[in-house]
Amino acid sequence: MIIDTLSIISCIIITIFMVVSVVANPFFRKTDKADDSDASHSVDDSDMPQLTVLVLANNNAQALDANLPLILTQDYAPGYEVIVVGEKGDLPTETVVEQYASKGHLYATYIPHRSLFMSKSKLAVALGVKAAHNEWIVMVNADCRPQSDLWLKTLASRMDSDANLVIGYSNYDSASRGYYRFARLRTSCYMLRRALRSTAYRVNGTNIAFRRSEFISQEGYRGNLQLVNGEYDFIINKYAQRGQTRVVTDENVWIREDSPTSKQWHYRDLCYAHIRKFLSRSAAPRILFNFDMTMMYANYAVLIASIIVAAMTQRWILLATASLYIVLTIVLRSLIARKVYIKYGEDIPAWRTVFYELSIVWRQLSTNIRYSRADQYDFTTHKL
Repeated sequence: MIIDTLSIISCIIITIFMVVSVVANPFFRKTDKADDSDASHSVDDSDMPQLTVLVLANNNAQALDANLPLILTQDYAPGYEVIVVGEKGDLPTETVVEQYASKGHLYATYIPHRSLFMSKSKLAVALGVKAAHNEWIVMVNADCRPQSDLWLKTLASRMDSDANLVIGYSNYDSASRGYYRFARLRTSCYMLRRALRSTAYRVNGTNIAFRRSEFISQEGYRGNLQLVNGEYDFIINKYAQRGQTRVVTDENVWIREDSPTSKQWHYRDLCYAHIRKFLSRSAAPRILFNFDMTMMYANYAVLIASIIVAAMTQRWILLATASLYIVLTIVLRSLIARKVYIKYGEDIPAWRTVFYELSIVWRQLSTNIRYSRADQYDFTTHKL
């Protein structure tokens, strides 16, 4: 058995790589505060504001019909109104709204069928905000459904006088592919942590609240009106102030979104590849993401190289250590991820974690290639 200085140094190096690669992981970092665990009971009802729930119909009357009753029957004593924003001439959406018209706190407004030089989704938000009667606005899509009748109460519990944005957790429903839910949760871990520790960058979900007065005084989406997508991202990116963004991860605040088709999933990736060029404060999130991925791949590469070299030179201690560390890396990363899956109610098998993680870079490379080949005018309302 060969035990030499090289083996000892190599064992120390691979130990460092293994430890760093495990903790350089969005699932390892906290995404909430200890005092948020029971947010819905931390504030008296009388201290909570009246709310406006802005529902973007998005020509999805079927989803609106299924989810609107869950929004209209929230347990929220201070009171709230629901404003559905649809497209003029969308008869199915109008029919759904009429069906629930007896609810005294349901209203509707409609955008023109044609919207020149402005994204329809952003115009819908702008008109909905203008029609709102309350300061705090909660925004969701028609295909999103609250998992609890305490959804609004849990969000509102964090709407203190110093807050201007509230971000709640959302993900696809259980019928979605495991990778879709994994990728969205993983990105959410980055975004939620940044919102807690610094100035929020963006969201990859559909469960936010913001102040009407700020939106109006700062001219809404001015600066990115022409971009087809990003209505949630740009609100967070434009209006976030350090220390004024609240993050709520209590299970009562969870939103589930209908499962996207493969085409919808890839299109959302392409849209983000475009809008991120217009988002402020993108450097730090990208650096952290790249560091995490680099350390994960570097760890596997160093361990595999160590096994090959150790086997060729008969350094059995190094061979055993490197082999053990590969197993430990997989097990620890899977267990850490599993803890987060459970916390957020995601039914994702832990054993798939390593495969999902390793595929992220290649899927992003594929997205970047598709984006480079795409017609850039597909992402803007400004056409030649």
